[in-house]
Amino acid sequence: MNQGTGSPLVARQNPYVYLIILYLAIAIGILLLIFLVYKVIQKHRSTKEYINAQKEKTTTYKNVVALSKKINLSKQETELLWKITRNLQAKNIFYSYTKSTYVDSLFKEYYSHLKKSNAPLKNFYELFRLRFHIYKIVTFSKTISTSQTIPLETIFTFPSASRTFYQLTLIKNDKNGMLLQLPSSLANNENDLPKRLSKIPLMFLIGQDLQYVMVARVVQVVMVDDDTKALLITHSNTICPQARRTSKRFVVNKKCDFSAVETVKDKQGKSNFVPKENSYSGTIVDISEGGCKLMTTLPIKQKQFIFLRFNIFENQESVLGQIIDTRKDINSNLYAVHIAFKDLSLEHKVRLLSEIYGYAEN
Repeated sequence: MNQGTGSPLVARQNPYVYLIILYLAIAIGILLLIFLVYKVIQKHRSTKEYINAQKEKTTTYKNVVALSKKINLSKQETELLWKITRNLQAKNIFYSYTKSTYVDSLFKEYYSHLKKSNAPLKNFYELFRLRFHIYKIVTFSKTISTSQTIPLETIFTFPSASRTFYQLTLIKNDKNGMLLQLPSSLANNENDLPKRLSKIPLMFLIGQDLQYVMVARVVQVVMVDDDTKALLITHSNTICPQARRTSKRFVVNKKCDFSAVETVKDKQGKSNFVPKENSYSGTIVDISEGGCKLMTTLPIKQKQFIFLRFNIFENQESVLGQIIDTRKDINSNLYAVHIAFKDLSLEHKVRLLSEIYGYAEN
């Protein structure tokens, strides 16, 4: 007699199994559909037409938050950027933050707004710090990986064994290597002239503030013409940005006076820095809120304190500084003195940054 192949319990369970399988299939189908829709949207958002349309839209808070995540802004910087773009009805900042001229126009206009509203100094300073943060991100994203892309006329700085810094000009760059024109001061100096097949460090700038260091091997010294020598070096893939600055340096040409400093203790025993009577002249060739480079005929030693006097908006200011480094510039026969400002007040920082960024009228 045939007993059957399944029990009543199994017969009742089978529909539930099929139902679970059906639900799983539906769930997988929905997830697959969501994924396909997501991919379609992503593809659409990567099209040139979509991006161009987004660029022309007014900045939203969502755009600011997206940029904040991309370039690692702090919460305070994010809120400040939102204030700027919202008040000025700026174009989509997520796409326009790399355009320096446009971003500067926004920051300059907001600077004027702060000035008209008699905002506290810290608001101005926060504005400049945000501007530098964006500038730094944009500048250092433009990295190079090979010396074959370095443009002609680039100036290379070669630190010799004698700690003399020579400037060499790139006059040829092709697949065979790079040809650097030698200054006569190096070409005729057997002690400092790099030896054949030796490896040498070279520093160079791309733009105004993007400095790199690279290592290359010397092939030989060649004659370019009857009285000009050049250094033929190999290409290099060892190119690294130098340490990122904490503030932007600006090329200037400011005449200044400076004096040595003596330490005088007051009645409470506190040390004060007082400028000495004799003063000397020099030229500030680059400057930031953190310090400057001074060209002078005097070989000032490192770690010394000095007082600098130069004009900010036609008002002469006295600034205390400390010598970080002094190098002989072989081409000008002057000394390049690198100075760190000490105890620069917030008022002086804001006034200095306002002038060198060009956000305020003299």
